[in-house]
Amino acid sequence: MKNNMDKLLSESELQLRFRLGIPADAPQVMIFTESSHWDPDWLKTADEYYSEFVQSNMDEAILELEKESRRVYGIECIFFLRMYWDKNPEKQDRVRQLINSGQMRLTGSGVTTADTLLPDSEAIFRDFLIGQEWLRKNGLEAEPDLAYFTDSFGCTPALPSLLNAAGFNRTAITRVDGMYFMACDLESSKHFPRKATSAEGLLKEERSLDFIWRDSNGAEVLCHWNAFTYGQADMFAHWGIGRIYMAHFAIPIRSAGYIARQIKTYARQLSPLSRTPYMCSPIGFDFVEPIVDLVSLLDRYNQKNYPKTGIWAVNAGLDDYLALVDCHRDELPVVNLDPNPYWTGFYTARPLLKKQCRDLTDKLLLAESKGIEDDIFADLEAPWWTSVVSNHHDFITGTSPDRVVEEEQIPWLEKAAAETDSVLARLGPESESESESGTDFPSLSWNRDRSRIRITSPFYTVELDEQRGGGISAVISPEGKNLLPGGISNDLVSYRDSGGLWRMGMEFAGGKWKESQKASSRFTEVEIFERGSEIEALSRVELDGAIFTRRMWVSSVAPVLRCRVEGMAPEKYSVTLRLETGLQAKLLAMDVPGGIVERPLSRFYNPTFWPLHGFMHTTCDESGRGLAVIQPYPGAVSCTEDGRVELVAMRNAVKETVLGFIGIPGNPAAGHEREPYEFDYTLVFTGSGGWRENGIHRMVYHSIRDSAVTTDSPDVTVIAVKRASRGEGVILRLYAPFPLESDIAVDVSSLGPGTGRAFLCDVRERDIEPLEVLDGKVHLNMMGSVATLRLLPG
Repeated sequence: MKNNMDKLLSESELQLRFRLGIPADAPQVMIFTESSHWDPDWLKTADEYYSEFVQSNMDEAILELEKESRRVYGIECIFFLRMYWDKNPEKQDRVRQLINSGQMRLTGSGVTTADTLLPDSEAIFRDFLIGQEWLRKNGLEAEPDLAYFTDSFGCTPALPSLLNAAGFNRTAITRVDGMYFMACDLESSKHFPRKATSAEGLLKEERSLDFIWRDSNGAEVLCHWNAFTYGQADMFAHWGIGRIYMAHFAIPIRSAGYIARQIKTYARQLSPLSRTPYMCSPIGFDFVEPIVDLVSLLDRYNQKNYPKTGIWAVNAGLDDYLALVDCHRDELPVVNLDPNPYWTGFYTARPLLKKQCRDLTDKLLLAESKGIEDDIFADLEAPWWTSVVSNHHDFITGTSPDRVVEEEQIPWLEKAAAETDSVLARLGPESESESESGTDFPSLSWNRDRSRIRITSPFYTVELDEQRGGGISAVISPEGKNLLPGGISNDLVSYRDSGGLWRMGMEFAGGKWKESQKASSRFTEVEIFERGSEIEALSRVELDGAIFTRRMWVSSVAPVLRCRVEGMAPEKYSVTLRLETGLQAKLLAMDVPGGIVERPLSRFYNPTFWPLHGFMHTTCDESGRGLAVIQPYPGAVSCTEDGRVELVAMRNAVKETVLGFIGIPGNPAAGHEREPYEFDYTLVFTGSGGWRENGIHRMVYHSIRDSAVTTDSPDVTVIAVKRASRGEGVILRLYAPFPLESDIAVDVSSLGPGTGRAFLCDVRERDIEPLEVLDGKVHLNMMGSVATLRLLPG
């Protein structure tokens, strides 16, 4: 512990201590933040969780708060709060009073505690907005500046940019790569933190659980990490296994001696990692009930033990804790954190579910942009609620069991998609794309020499080898350079995988990830079809008893190879798409929600699969060439130093097992793929320079929501055009994958001639400052990767 009491406390810190009842001279303060982690639909459906736990949790919390005015209880997200509100109208005034007084404390405005690796950025923004609007419209005055990601399996490394855009300056996270989490590994905690991971960096190098998280865009948030889980102090007044509902065995023990020993244990863990006088000990595993008379137990400890220990114990909000830590901001390390990969299997588990989640968001954004002049807000309210619920870290991740997915999640998504389709139908048909008939295209040709096929376009000559599975043996540029010299590429490889919904088999001790079969080891016939501006190469491959159809389209008008794999992996197998690039790879540039980052090829796992959100680009080597992979839906990618790139095409890994039969308690759900999947990806061959010089981001981000609104920067995308939810006017959301060096102008004349005023606001649609409007253009300086504009009549 860094005891800074010899330095005078600031006036703001003294005021915070006074409000919380902390003595001005207390050298150490342990803050117990109490909440309960409520997953909307994980192992049980939402209604089951509500009836079995949430109703009673909330009833008990209200009684405890009303009994003791100093007590604070945290609510993580809006989903179950809204359900409780709707089912208990007679208690609404009591809930409103507790929230408005600050006793019932919101630790975020999100409908869920979202995954931030797989959803689109706009879906995450709507999570914050829709939750905040529900609070506001029901007279609940909380507008948190904290966003708490209790149990998400890693976070986007551009989280500071996302949070700043939404008006949050503080966050807290739990699961980071390389940390120990009870019941998640059948090995000793002594093996953690894993080497060269975020957990090791924070625990052994920075030696701090509190830090300034600064991302590659320069955005910053104050962050706390729950290194000892988000339920470290759940057994503060109990003895036993735990109070979490899945393993609930706990006997209340409330003696002064027991409480003092518990606080001593927490301090022994936290004090060496606290650079300030403050330590945070969270109470709040899944569906735990409030601790009876928590404040009284702490009062007794302070009276009897504080004079001896110098540790003052208090119940307060997580936001209170971070406000106190913020008073010592200059003593905290600044960290560019990428807390991934924590687990990697969920990047590609249940791909059809992920596609439904992404597609629903896209449909909703399209309906909003087309219906600005129409009264469609009420019709989209329910589908948007479903869309943001699907962000949850056990929904879009695919980590719920089959029953919950099939009985609740998929029906929710299908209903929301149908409702949105109905709105789109009322708004009119899509504009038809230009027909290719009668169009002259640059030449395409192909020929076959025994088992070798050559397809020639203005950009490349692609050579396929039927003797080696129909894979790509070379891609020759017009200058005669082979762009894929490493061997057979576009190969399909199956692996025996003892992983499951959360994890791949190489991620845990006793797991299996072993190559089984590959397409390139046998002859495979390739069929060729000429289709207008493209030539299609089609082949069918059998791997471990499953048939896969592989398609590749060579274009005469675009310098890309568009590809697809169709099929379904057999149970307990994963299938990858392998590219032998021959590149001397060093780093992977990848887009993430909120920005673009560079990642190392490996981090502890061998191989290391990173979440592929939209694109990956290998840094060019001395040969002056590189490769980008673009995907429309979430995926996973690995790359070795010699340039072997693998994309996870299909997984059907049912459940994590050690040695083939021992389950892992922290990964209890099993899942099965029921339907074939179409795995789409595009290969782009680049020259010297990185992703920015080659414009890869412009191939991924398109202003498809409302192309009539444009900017004078090719790097800025219009990702949302909508009616304001809060206040009046039209809301525009702009996105740039990196900080811009100059001001931009946004042409809003297409929205009508009446726009005369504009304001910069945050994602929660709270106005920040006015913007200049000249000749139908709004001028602004995008300080971060995201800007939200409100447009009003003159």
